[in-house]
Amino acid sequence: RPIFVTVIILNAIWIWNDFLLPSLILGVGQDIQTIPLAIRAFAGSFVKKWDLIMTAVLMAAAPIIVGFLFAQKHIIKGMVAGSIK
Repeated sequence: RPIFVTVIILNAIWIWNDFLLPSLILGVGQDIQTIPLAIRAFAGSFVKKWDLIMTAVLMAAAPIIVGFLFAQKHIIKGMVAGSIK
């Protein structure tokens, strides 16, 4: 059971941070964007809005960090069980 929880959490993190597939499907300048695509929009060719970029990165990372804190015991058990067997 802990191995399945670990796989689910690690896949959720990978999907949450995915950049390539949404950029291919959604394109640039659309009304609907994922968080990584919206963060990229803050970095222009000549001007980078670092305050907005760092705030968006913090807001994007917060759910992952909170989820890890709640499921830390299961993640560690799954990684240990997967490495021993």
